[in-house]
Amino acid sequence: MSETAVEARETRKVYGQGAAAVTALGGVSLAIRKGEFFTLLGPSGCGKTTLLKLIAGFESPTAGQILLHGSDITFDPPNTRPVNTVFQSYALFPHLTVAENIGFGPKMQGRPKAEIAETVKRMLALVRMEQMADRKPGQLSGGQQQRVALARALAPAPKVLLLDEPLSALDLKLRKEMQIELKRLQVETGITFIFVTHDQEEALTMSDRIGVMQAGRLLQVGDPRAIYTRPANRFVASFIGESNFLHGTLRGNEMTLDAGPVLPVEKGDNAPAAGPVTAAIRPEQIRIAAGGGIPAKVRDTVYFGTDTHCVATLSDGTEITVRLQSPVSGDVGLHPGSDVHLRFEPGALIVLPEET
Repeated sequence: MSETAVEARETRKVYGQGAAAVTALGGVSLAIRKGEFFTLLGPSGCGKTTLLKLIAGFESPTAGQILLHGSDITFDPPNTRPVNTVFQSYALFPHLTVAENIGFGPKMQGRPKAEIAETVKRMLALVRMEQMADRKPGQLSGGQQQRVALARALAPAPKVLLLDEPLSALDLKLRKEMQIELKRLQVETGITFIFVTHDQEEALTMSDRIGVMQAGRLLQVGDPRAIYTRPANRFVASFIGESNFLHGTLRGNEMTLDAGPVLPVEKGDNAPAAGPVTAAIRPEQIRIAAGGGIPAKVRDTVYFGTDTHCVATLSDGTEITVRLQSPVSGDVGLHPGSDVHLRFEPGALIVLPEET
């Protein structure tokens, strides 16, 4: 059984009092394993950054506990916690060189000069910035500054590294490159990374596990594949990737759609045993066939480069999005008004629990 690095126990954070009180975090309990890349994922205002601040010590909880490797650090000041944070703005010291920025933390810890120099050398190699040791932050690109910020945060050898949307200021290509770099750094250092983002792709590509949050609540925790293929509820299914939602009546392991057809289904955790239900299916888990499936009519097609989305309408007006791989030349051959049949991959239609 993996050792727990960070644990939140029924942690609440309320700002203000009385009628003006706002609950940013409502009784969240979470255990993050030592040495894993854990991502807190959710929309703005869901409480993910609040939880990060409680772990860092920048805020104190209204109720509950924060533990680090089993020790209660709930009210310990930030400077006594073996935790470092990388923010959206890298906050590098503009008057210091890259090497001096990286060595700042160990210097504040009172480490010997030789040890600091060795640490700086090792960190520069880790983030592949050896040739830029003497440059100032103003002479670096955004991606290079981000690497220096990471090296500076790693230099004091924290037990946990907190990352508050550090890639949000980068352009798309550089952001994807840095996703790979972040995961590499985490694996090479073995440090527990807790990453905050609203970007589902970042969460899916980098994380060992993901915690999906909404309105101060933790809705689901699991590895990326489990989160994507077995969403806990409609919010998770819609926030992580794209989903089609179908309504109907459940009897046993079959669902009669409001549009008429009867389909086999998989039941998600806490799904109803019978009665009116909502089921989800991903666009890439649907095939378009000449016959033998659910009758539908093409409403529109949208070209995305690597794939094309076909929006089709069932007899009751329900819209279904199908993701098709784009051909090398031409289009997918489907046009508004075309009659098609939709086939669902076995086990892809998941019955969701009732909304709470």
